[in-house]
Amino acid sequence: MTFKKRPKKVYVIVTVIALLLTSAYVFYRVKKHAFLDHKLQQIVKDKTHQLYNITYDSISVNEVGGDLYIKNIYIKGDTLLQQQMINNNDTNATSAIFDIYVPMLKVVNFKTAKALLSKQMECKEVIILNPLVHIYLFPGQGKQTDAKKKQEELYKQILGNFKLIKVDSVSIQNGEVIASDFFTKEIKFRTLQTSVNLTGVAIDSTYNQDRTRTLFCKQIGVTSEKIILGDKKNTSEISNATFNTQSKILAFASLSHDAFKNNGFFKTEFQGISLQGIEWLGPVENSDLIIDKVVINKGELETLLDDEKENKGKQKKDSKILTGWIRNFSLNSLQVKSVTYISKTSDPKKKPFIVRNNSFSIRNIMIDRASAFNGKLINQAKEIELHNDAISLRSSDNMYEYKVAGIKLNTKTKSIAITSIRMIPQLNESAFARKAHYQTDRYDITIRNLKCNNVNAEKLVKGEIDIETINTSGNTINVFRDLSFPLDSVSRQGQQLTYPHQLIHKLGIPIKIGRFTFTNTDIEYKEKNPLSANSGKVRFSNTYLTINNITTHKAREGERMTVTFKSSFLDKIPVTGGFTFSLKEWEKGTFTAEAIVNDRIEGTMLNQLTEPMGLIKVEKGEINSVHFNMKADTNTANGTLTMPYQDLKISLLKKKGDQYSKKGIFSLLANLALKNKNKEGENMRTAKVVLTRNKYRTFFNFIWMTIFKGIRDIGVIKI
Repeated sequence: MTFKKRPKKVYVIVTVIALLLTSAYVFYRVKKHAFLDHKLQQIVKDKTHQLYNITYDSISVNEVGGDLYIKNIYIKGDTLLQQQMINNNDTNATSAIFDIYVPMLKVVNFKTAKALLSKQMECKEVIILNPLVHIYLFPGQGKQTDAKKKQEELYKQILGNFKLIKVDSVSIQNGEVIASDFFTKEIKFRTLQTSVNLTGVAIDSTYNQDRTRTLFCKQIGVTSEKIILGDKKNTSEISNATFNTQSKILAFASLSHDAFKNNGFFKTEFQGISLQGIEWLGPVENSDLIIDKVVINKGELETLLDDEKENKGKQKKDSKILTGWIRNFSLNSLQVKSVTYISKTSDPKKKPFIVRNNSFSIRNIMIDRASAFNGKLINQAKEIELHNDAISLRSSDNMYEYKVAGIKLNTKTKSIAITSIRMIPQLNESAFARKAHYQTDRYDITIRNLKCNNVNAEKLVKGEIDIETINTSGNTINVFRDLSFPLDSVSRQGQQLTYPHQLIHKLGIPIKIGRFTFTNTDIEYKEKNPLSANSGKVRFSNTYLTINNITTHKAREGERMTVTFKSSFLDKIPVTGGFTFSLKEWEKGTFTAEAIVNDRIEGTMLNQLTEPMGLIKVEKGEINSVHFNMKADTNTANGTLTMPYQDLKISLLKKKGDQYSKKGIFSLLANLALKNKNKEGENMRTAKVVLTRNKYRTFFNFIWMTIFKGIRDIGVIKI
């Protein structure tokens, strides 16, 4: 770890020690306390251009052991003179003024003979107890010199008339340091119960060139119980900080920052932090901080988002990151092993969104004072990787649990991979229907192996979705509805925006997805008929579905979202088709639909649907093909259906216990009304369907009812 700062600021403790040792040397040289009482203060003033004055209560000496004790030392800077220098553009004005109080200083085994004869000041140990240092900062002051020259000036100033200053160890115990801006009074940082241990201190022209030393020391160890950064309204706290030049690791037990105190939007706390390869270059108040690697074991980040209704129309300002002393910051590698994210809103009725057990890494990020907490920050990192084992949350009514597993995000490859997304109902089918009270679709959905390519991470941070392609496979979508319960005609008044292109607008976030592809997907719709007390299943297996141009952006004239699909109806019947959704007329719900079956269908295959759902049994018959298309909006559908078939015969059923039985006379009448064939050719019947939508039913029910009406119009004699 290398520090390159201004001598009068960074090395104040070393300077004070050297100054006190010099005082001891003078004492032994003249053998008179009176000299110290009358001349030491003047020496300090002269050496510091009248900026500092030193006083103390008493000095006691153990002549035999060479130990020196000084009590209640005060070194006080003259801030008034400093301001006069600044006003007069005096180059002796410094960027920091110190007030230092040391209750007790002890010098152990001071070698007076060497000091007197060879100008080599040596001792075994220097102990400083309970020092209090107040640093007054004057931003922009101080001479600008290169690093090599500053180093040379520093050791010359400390040595004075000596050739060598050598101390085996220096121990500063239980110190407190406060740094504040002299003009604004803002506290920049404060340390509590801080201890510093310096070993192998040696200062001369030779040791000055020794690159194995830091601050002229073989080893430096620092511990601090607490470090407070910033003023009371915007406080960051570090607990149990340690640093050792031998390991070159700066570690914190915890670090917290609460921007809520300053009307900010987040607070955070991390535990188990280590920083490696630190360089702090330039003057403290305008410095560059470089860190090679940061590892964080555990943390929590909480954000507070403004309520949209309260802040509608208000322009948000991006919060600057580097608002203190640091001018530029660069980080080669950041690894967070586990972090919990909590997102709250200003609306107390809304439950917080919580994501647990995140791990992520960031490589090569560089920021400066222009950088802010916004999406552009993402692009300033060469690579960000995020991993999450599982995200789980419940719906507000506790009807569903939502789980996302195996999330991997990489900004370098612009990709997101998710193992699975699940929508899990918390009640079985009958209990769900009872709790809902009304006819409600019960969803049980699993989306697997989701891969997103060319993801715009900058927009994602701002809450926008901009993804070129999404692919997923091995999905299951199960929907159940119990028709035994009444329709919810009270809470769903007015036009229902339940079509796919309307639902994405209801999400309330900007969305742009180029293509979304589902492969090997199974879809099942199950409906319980109260007359049969049984459920019929409409199944589409091994479905391949592609959705193009999913967007909420302002649409061009004629712009559409398109869907194409290929599937196996009832696991056996190949069906193809598609949808087009008008993006310009999304509020009206304008769309088209098409479905085609070219293979022959054995009529009895449909009994698994017709018996439980309609109490109708197909006795025999064969459907040659089906071709259906429709154009519709939220009110009306206009469709056509062609369905050539032959030898169709049905029976009407009634439920008796667990069995179905024929309604003899009614079955006879039904077959009399049924047209048993529709041959292909000029006379083949084609249904022209016009249907008004039941606004309390779903989008897919609207399509099914249009198809059903077309089948009825083709197959039943109009009476």
